[in-house]
Amino acid sequence: MRNCSGPEKCPYGGYIIYASEDPQYSDLMYECSIYREFRRVKENMERLIKVLPKGLWERRLDNFIAEDEVTERALDLSKKYVRHRAWKIGSNFVLLGGYGTGKTHLAAGIAIEAVNMGDTVAFITAPSLKIGDFKTISEKIQECSGVDLLVIDDLSNETENKMTTDKIFELINHRYEQGAGTIITSNLNLTDFDGTVGARIFSRLGERTAIMRLEGVKSYREKKRERYVAWTRDEFQDASSKLQEERRKEE
Repeated sequence: MRNCSGPEKCPYGGYIIYASEDPQYSDLMYECSIYREFRRVKENMERLIKVLPKGLWERRLDNFIAEDEVTERALDLSKKYVRHRAWKIGSNFVLLGGYGTGKTHLAAGIAIEAVNMGDTVAFITAPSLKIGDFKTISEKIQECSGVDLLVIDDLSNETENKMTTDKIFELINHRYEQGAGTIITSNLNLTDFDGTVGARIFSRLGERTAIMRLEGVKSYREKKRERYVAWTRDEFQDASSKLQEERRKEE
């Protein structure tokens, strides 16, 4: 058996080679389970990159910054959803809150974790389903129906496009029937969310859904803006240092 250089640098295409000492016999080759797992995760990640917007590729749970009790709770629930692989038993996770409160970051982070576990994932934004004719939208929906975990980001009041609304809720209902988990993020409050998805689907979602409301959370965009305009105040030096530190981390 030859030394392993790791799956990333395997020169044998994912096979373990046992060299025969007897010239009458050929070397033995077996598929490497480590390489097989590495390849599966890599292929899933490549698929996710094709689906996940580029700006979300680095939005992982381990770099989500929780700055108050509400976001700490949201992060904790996200980690538990991953730890228990809850989507596999048909459990759903809904994140409600205003823009810039971290909902999409958490949803993307869960999606990446699911991919690393080898599960199939689809990530769609509800507004993107407005684009295209009936056939195009139907094809997009069909692609998402059979994955292990589906993320529907930015679900809002799409009633101006009834075709989109019907298709989204048809998808949610289909996954409910299949016992497949779905994550939904929305800027709506609980009452408006109920009214948007409809009483029947909301009732069905409620059977298997954990709802996290990010209420009272200050938008990270507002907090970032404050640091950029901190030069207008006496605390400029401290805020400038924080901004430079953030940039170093991003690099």
